[in-house]
Amino acid sequence: MTVETVADAAPLEVSPRTVIEGCLGVSGRTQLDFLYDVGLELGIPEQRVRLAIRRMEAAGSLRQVGRGRAGRLERTEAATAVAAVEDQLVAFAFTQDEGGAAWDGRWWILAFSIPESERSERDAVRGALTLLGAVALAPGMYLSPHELGPEVARLLALKGFDSRLIVAATTELHIPGCVAAAEIAEQYWPAAPTLAAYAPLERELARAERARPGGPVAIAAQALRLSEALDQALRVDPLLPRELRAGSWHPEAVRRRFLAVWGELRALAPELPMFEE
Repeated sequence: MTVETVADAAPLEVSPRTVIEGCLGVSGRTQLDFLYDVGLELGIPEQRVRLAIRRMEAAGSLRQVGRGRAGRLERTEAATAVAAVEDQLVAFAFTQDEGGAAWDGRWWILAFSIPESERSERDAVRGALTLLGAVALAPGMYLSPHELGPEVARLLALKGFDSRLIVAATTELHIPGCVAAAEIAEQYWPAAPTLAAYAPLERELARAERARPGGPVAIAAQALRLSEALDQALRVDPLLPRELRAGSWHPEAVRRRFLAVWGELRALAPELPMFEE
């Protein structure tokens, strides 16, 4: 992509939910006036943010204390647990980039048999496995190079389900037409969609590197565009072990670039909730 194309591209659209979650930060609290101002900076009318708040309240994720712009939002205990799991998934990407999660050569098979009458639980299992990057080999049977059993159990527990996965590990996985482990990875987790998923993040990074915002609200808005773009990329990226990708793996470089820009933004306004650690 040329510099001109990047410059001409519209900034990434940030969802009201991302604004809310980002402004809640690790502490799980935010003032409504700040939240609405950040939304407006991102082109989101207050009414859309209020609607998202009402939906999240109805789902049990938020509670509002006080009314109008003088009020504040607080994340509920259940939503805090979900946010912690999601944060761990993001942290895993950076840990893997640093060489902290080397592959031991084992493939993991995760299987389940849940009847149609328990569709909600079956959908929850499929959703958890997909979120964690596993791929379906056959109905009720998934494959991953990572040991996902404990993470799946944790995600299911948040929804009130027990894990009924059957889990096995092997270093001998034979797939027709594939010889090397990297060929298996390319067949089931092709690189092209993952590489494409990082393009919006690269555009936002280029935009952030060209111009630094002034004032806390503008800094928060730029940070949330980067956060949204990273989240979108990670929803596609199965985060395979580095050993299963051929050659230099571009998403690693993009994530390192993200950390550098994020650190520069944090230095401008370390008090903002999205920069809490």
